[in-house]
Amino acid sequence: MNSQRFLVLAFAILLLSGCTDHDDSAPVERATAVTMIWPEQRQLERVELSIGRLEAIAAPAVATETSGRVERILRDVGEAVAAGDVLAELDPSTQRLAVASAEASVRRLEALLENGQVQLERLQNLAQRQSVAQDQLDDARTQVQVFQAQLVEARVRLDNAQLDLDRTRIVSPVSGTIQRRLVSAGDFLATGRVLFELVASDALRAVLPLPEHLQDDLRIGMPVELSVPARAQEKIEARVSEIRPAVGSSSRALELIVSLDNPGHWRPGGSVAARVILEVRQGLVVPLASVVRRPAGSVVYLHGPDDRALERRVRVGLRIDQDVEIIDGLSADEAVVVDGAGFLSDGARLDIVEWLDRTGGQEL
Repeated sequence: MNSQRFLVLAFAILLLSGCTDHDDSAPVERATAVTMIWPEQRQLERVELSIGRLEAIAAPAVATETSGRVERILRDVGEAVAAGDVLAELDPSTQRLAVASAEASVRRLEALLENGQVQLERLQNLAQRQSVAQDQLDDARTQVQVFQAQLVEARVRLDNAQLDLDRTRIVSPVSGTIQRRLVSAGDFLATGRVLFELVASDALRAVLPLPEHLQDDLRIGMPVELSVPARAQEKIEARVSEIRPAVGSSSRALELIVSLDNPGHWRPGGSVAARVILEVRQGLVVPLASVVRRPAGSVVYLHGPDDRALERRVRVGLRIDQDVEIIDGLSADEAVVVDGAGFLSDGARLDIVEWLDRTGGQEL
């Protein structure tokens, strides 16, 4: 009988011992260490990037305005010239002869006019004493008028001849760089023959291709930030001056035209990088690490009751560096999890180890 009691007691002890061991091995819920941050209201820019080209607004062709043989070429391709600089000279012999002939005509007519005026004055004195016929006086007066008109015409011919002589010196109409030289010394040139092609680099335009789907977002006057590869850190702010509406059949791209003053080292024909600012608005942003992709969409995690994670579905907008815009689903007075968000699920226990400020440090 005693042995039976002992066996029952031993079995009971073993059973209690097994229950105790089972309780000790029960899983314990662990909290996830996280950091928190408040959303920030910020001015946001919706930007489109483009790589375009620089063109000179003024690219005049320098042509002859009188005929003649090229006597000297004074400037060549690649040289910078200022407005008024002499680029070439034509043989002025023919023009000098024309000037001399015109000067002689002027002197002859001046002499004839002076003599005619003396004759007219003498006849007028005789007419006062009624010693000359009226027809003679009228003829003398008419002759003086003819000489006056001929002298005006001769002086105009002299001015034209002098102008042709001046035009034998081919001068640059603008400041810029010689892009092409089309003649050589010894060539005979008729009036209108092109000698040089210039590029005026003081005023430029940037031609920026953009995709067709942005056509409704583009407008004259919208801001653009420009830079060139050689000096990428130097930014120039300008505005769109023209939108070319035609869409190329091959590229399917629109072109923005941005006029600007050359800062001094930009060269026509070079490439230019552009940030086209399509829109500026106020928006709510959180760190990119706060937004987690889940099967239901993009979510953030808030600090809920009892230190539990509260999953909130959000709609995201612009991405700005390491931040992302929240368009819908979150307000500015709701803090979100940053570090550790990717390990959370709705209702997970939180261990908040740090509150961050917007510079990434600990909030004081």
